[in-house]
Amino acid sequence: MSVLTSVVGTTDLAILVYFLVLNSFYAVLLILSIPEIWEQTRLAEDEDFQRLMQSDALPPITILVPAYNESATIEASVTAILTLEYRNYEVVVVNDGSKDDTLEQLRHAFDLYEIPRVYPETIETKPLRALYRSRSRSRLLVLDKENGGKADSLNAAINASRFPLVIAVDADTLIEPDALLRLTRPFLLGREIAAVGGTVRVANNCTVADGRVTDARMPGKLIPGIQVVEYLRAFLFGRLGWNRLGGNLIISGAFGLFRKEYVMAVGGYRTNSIVEDLDLVVRMHRHLRHNKIKYEMPFIPDPVAWTEVPESFKILSRQRERWHRGLIAAMWQYKGMLFNPRYGRLGFLAMPFFAFGEMLAPVVELVGYVITIAGLSFGLVNVSFALLFLLVAWGYGMLLSIWAVVLEEVSFRRYRRFTDMFRLLLFASLENFGYRQCTVWWRLKAFANVAKGVHAWGDMTRKGFGKPSVAALLALCLATPCLGQTARISGWGSYEAVTASQDWSTLGAQLTLTSTRGSGGWVAGEYYGRYGETDFAARLGAVAHPTTRFWFTAEAGTSKRPVFTPKNTWEVDATALVAARSSVGVGYRRWNYGVGPVDVVIPHITTETSRMVWTVRAFISRNPSKRTDTAVSLRATRSLTRRTAVSLLGAAGRESYLVAGAVQSLETLTGVAGIRYNATGGTTLRFDVSVIRSRPVLSRSGVSLGVERGL
Repeated sequence: MSVLTSVVGTTDLAILVYFLVLNSFYAVLLILSIPEIWEQTRLAEDEDFQRLMQSDALPPITILVPAYNESATIEASVTAILTLEYRNYEVVVVNDGSKDDTLEQLRHAFDLYEIPRVYPETIETKPLRALYRSRSRSRLLVLDKENGGKADSLNAAINASRFPLVIAVDADTLIEPDALLRLTRPFLLGREIAAVGGTVRVANNCTVADGRVTDARMPGKLIPGIQVVEYLRAFLFGRLGWNRLGGNLIISGAFGLFRKEYVMAVGGYRTNSIVEDLDLVVRMHRHLRHNKIKYEMPFIPDPVAWTEVPESFKILSRQRERWHRGLIAAMWQYKGMLFNPRYGRLGFLAMPFFAFGEMLAPVVELVGYVITIAGLSFGLVNVSFALLFLLVAWGYGMLLSIWAVVLEEVSFRRYRRFTDMFRLLLFASLENFGYRQCTVWWRLKAFANVAKGVHAWGDMTRKGFGKPSVAALLALCLATPCLGQTARISGWGSYEAVTASQDWSTLGAQLTLTSTRGSGGWVAGEYYGRYGETDFAARLGAVAHPTTRFWFTAEAGTSKRPVFTPKNTWEVDATALVAARSSVGVGYRRWNYGVGPVDVVIPHITTETSRMVWTVRAFISRNPSKRTDTAVSLRATRSLTRRTAVSLLGAAGRESYLVAGAVQSLETLTGVAGIRYNATGGTTLRFDVSVIRSRPVLSRSGVSLGVERGL
């Protein structure tokens, strides 16, 4: 009996140490993720880096979209992908022998026409039936092929891709509009990037409109709610921590960016793998290490894609069993990398962790449960030791899950409601009671299925994000030109004390829509108080970018009671980028007063440094008295902090004003000082103080307030 007691005690102690080491390693990953979050947040908010991310320096990307029987949602999904905020990308959709009318939906929605295949089939795939281009969307290419599975579809899309970077996206994955901009950040830092992963979050119970998650909300049900905690833990500190250790083995197949040359060098995705993303990443690591190529495979937390997770134990069990079966197969197939000095930290740290920590964890946990329960039943283990086992195996993990929730709250705050935070903490606490034991059982079944040679994928039935009504689809079609627009509304008011005259006042508002390329339009209205009279004027304008280095602006306006304002106005401007941070342009303005027109030509030049912007404008005007007036202004703007900027404007010369029913030339000397503050939530506040000395009349001084907010 003493021997049995010793064996049970030693085994239980070994299992206790195992979980203590495993959870402590998770804690190390959590600690290492904190400086990673700080570093990535600093880069994302750096103004110079943001400007670079809007330039032509961004590498071109091919988005790979495999689709099988996606008729109900394919149009909305592809439309959402085609409106991402990125300058240079293409979308390759692969119809993998769908049995429904997926291809017909694509043909009708995007006006497809057949084209010949002109690229080499580097990676062998199932036969292609046809290739199509879109007449309405130049970025879209559609492949129709025989059914071969997801990996085969991705390989076909890689063959057809034109660009050096590829990203695989499921047809039911919702990508945030700026996710591609954020995902390419490491490529702009001069690092040797082989692949980069982004965050995948749970979309269940979130508000989804036009293929976008507009309101992140926690699920109320237990199963998807606990999966939110799992995803936060896996992505937010699990993969972030591996950045510092250099051993990211998993880049999610739902949202990962790869360098195409390396993907093709290892033969693309393996069609006989049930976890093609893990398999691809491990093979890329092995290939790059074998060939002594310097590389990194980082994870970035702020690019986000949303996916639907299973809401029933039946579907979830299939998913988790398949995931673990794929992990077992990968660890066995690439066992030669384990503790191999050729692979450095990958062989001595990452592979052992996934083999002995992730893969064997359910086996060790089952043995721990059996020995602890049997030991308590026969008096071989005391209650204190059993409680210590549960504390280390469950309590330590629960504490890490709660810390993952806290890390989410202080860093990204996607869930802003108190009820959402309460649910996050509740599900993090409940995970160990029942749910954890179910996942242990599902993962144990994977060992049995591997021994039997089972290779089934398992049906992943999803509820979907809601089927659009006919009215919603019609609205989407009508609104397609506006998708991807950024809307802003602004308001302003000013007051000026005028020497020897009644004070002036202005109140205005403007709505602006701007596309990701900078094109857009606006409508504005202003209320004026001058000389004891009032007037209201409306303006309509637009800006177009025919190329990235040239833009054209036009605006027209009219007044309701043109007593002291022009009856109507119009203005045009053409500007070109002549250097990386310098532009020149010329504008023409006409004010049609009741007594005659005033024409103004406005040449201008703008140049930027790291913290300063300088703008010089000249005003050459011709008034009804046939007199030519000239004036010059200089504005200097400086960033004080990430959110605050100040500006100074000085101007001098002769300008044309309507005074006492006639247009007169007045000598003016102007000074304006202002401060601009970018508050949280997309709100911008502006305050200006101005002093104008004008001869012989209309000298004045005043203040101006403005507020602007994105919608």
